[in-house]
Amino acid sequence: MSTALAENRFTLTKAVFTEGMRRVWADNSGKTIHRLLAVPGLLWLVFTGFTLHRGGGMAMPLMELFVLLLLVLWAELWLPRGRAQRAWRGMQETERVTRFFADHLEVCAADRRITLAYTEISRILYSKNLLILVAADKTGILLRRDSFTAGTEEEAVRLINDSQKENSQ
Repeated sequence: MSTALAENRFTLTKAVFTEGMRRVWADNSGKTIHRLLAVPGLLWLVFTGFTLHRGGGMAMPLMELFVLLLLVLWAELWLPRGRAQRAWRGMQETERVTRFFADHLEVCAADRRITLAYTEISRILYSKNLLILVAADKTGILLRRDSFTAGTEEEAVRLINDSQKENSQ
């Protein structure tokens, strides 16, 4: 067995899991939601302009703006947070150890061990505290950016990128 070139070790908590899910949600659905929210925003501007042009008061446009703001809060905050909380159900805090080798990584959590070739990683996402590796099958591997016990975050990302470059040639 070869020696790990980098290692990440941390306890997966609900807060860490939620941060990761929200980041993945933003990457997958964020742009679509922004486009969908732009439609009612533009309609509000048009109707408000029409109302003001016709000499109407600001009471109705302000109430509509309030409803629009509630829609934005729901789509940007409550919807992704609720999805993360539903996904967390049934899970528990566990220590995760991810070891990076020359051509693959291994994730050990509880009594499970998952091996993933770097070529199977489709995206690398970053959040404030996390490095998120998204595999081709849409599963995600969370790594706390400050929890590398051997090697560094930069070395781990370089291993992944170098392996993918070699495979694409």
